[in-house]
Amino acid sequence: MNESGYSSGLTKKRIYNTNVWLAYAMRCIGKGHKAAQTFCAVMDLPPPPRFDRYNKTLLESLLEVGNKSMKNAVQESVNINGGDCNNISVALDASWQKRGHTSLNGVVTATSVDTGKVIDMECLSKYCPGCNLGNNTHECMKNFNGFSGGVESEGALKIFQRSEEKYGVKYTQYLGDGDSKAYKTVCEAKPYGEIKIEKIECVGHVQKRLGTRLRKLKKDLKGKKLPDGKFIGGRGRLTDDEIDRLQYYYGLVIRRNPGNLESMHKALWATFLHKASTDKYPQHQFCPKEPDTWCKYNKAQSEGTEYKHQHSLSNDILEAIKPIYRDLSDRRLLVKCLHGRTQNCNESFNHCIWERIPKTVLVGLLTLKIGVLDTVICFNEGVVSRCEVLELLGVPCDVNMERGLVTIDRRRVSDGEKAVMDSTKEGRIRRRAQKRRREDQDLEHKMNMGQECIKCSSGQKKSKIYLEKITMKNEN
Repeated sequence: MNESGYSSGLTKKRIYNTNVWLAYAMRCIGKGHKAAQTFCAVMDLPPPPRFDRYNKTLLESLLEVGNKSMKNAVQESVNINGGDCNNISVALDASWQKRGHTSLNGVVTATSVDTGKVIDMECLSKYCPGCNLGNNTHECMKNFNGFSGGVESEGALKIFQRSEEKYGVKYTQYLGDGDSKAYKTVCEAKPYGEIKIEKIECVGHVQKRLGTRLRKLKKDLKGKKLPDGKFIGGRGRLTDDEIDRLQYYYGLVIRRNPGNLESMHKALWATFLHKASTDKYPQHQFCPKEPDTWCKYNKAQSEGTEYKHQHSLSNDILEAIKPIYRDLSDRRLLVKCLHGRTQNCNESFNHCIWERIPKTVLVGLLTLKIGVLDTVICFNEGVVSRCEVLELLGVPCDVNMERGLVTIDRRRVSDGEKAVMDSTKEGRIRRRAQKRRREDQDLEHKMNMGQECIKCSSGQKKSKIYLEKITMKNEN
């Protein structure tokens, strides 16, 4: 116990260390004042103070550490780019606290395509607790008006417009969703004058297009026979597993041929012709011929062994899916995928945000920023960077705190390395495919049950009318 008689020291701003620890710890795990009350009661501790006072103090420190982290991330991108500040590639994505277009809170993040780190973010909110309570003397926290779907365009525009002033760089390549209006909004605003901003595609989203279009084709042709007299689905035909494989191969081709348009285009058609090959008509001229080639036919040829084709698709199925391959192998599309990168970093970052800010609890802009900035420093530097936040507040970071945070970082790295292992990745792909099939089967079963119920109810109605007619006839 210190000279003041209290068991906790004071920070530079004359607030108790323990209160700051508690407020920050609760925000880190996505909890607020009510959770702190429960925690203190069960632990036989005095009731916690309200977090309002500590939120502003926390936000100031988080802003300083977060801005420093994002600035370092920008400098890393510049160094990787050979020192060129005028040609930085960024991936932008928006996330909302509530699904659909009714969310009051949204976050737009920009990550470096080269490093995957967060280099800027924008929190937008249509909600103000003070306005909601009818308080006329408060400072309004709203910073966005309009429909929730416009959050991405508004946030992206702000991020681009301040890049030169904030970091001294220009974002000339924009990696974003194919259906987003944000790119169009940024281009129309011309943040860098006549310098054109190039649109590049997310490999993951482009890869999904093949699977989506093949499933739609299979659905449209369901019940219709192809020229060979068979249906498009069924054993040895265009099954869901076959579609998943084709989609997976399509994505691999793009990822394995970065920066080489002709090689990528040739490899895509190699996968198509590989499926068209039979023992009588092998078509492996585009497949790689190296000793470690994925093409088992070419590998057998180089080893002087015999190979039998077992997984070929019929010519009629290939003719049906050929227009889809022709569209998705267009050089104008592939040139936007030469970088070979995805928006996975943005998606991962968004997931981390809503771990700190649960989607079940509506929060104001202040709490939203605290959660996002804490996510930024942990995502870029690791959770051990929280010690820097507390040090700015004048709160001591003891050995146990630092050791515990370092252990969390090590575990995260270990889990990440395990997740990218081929065996683990194949398992995830297989489980996703199984889940998709179960969902499709459940949906089809429900639709069939609904039709049977309609038939059953109409049949019961006809029987009732028939019985009434017989009864009336007997009475007469």
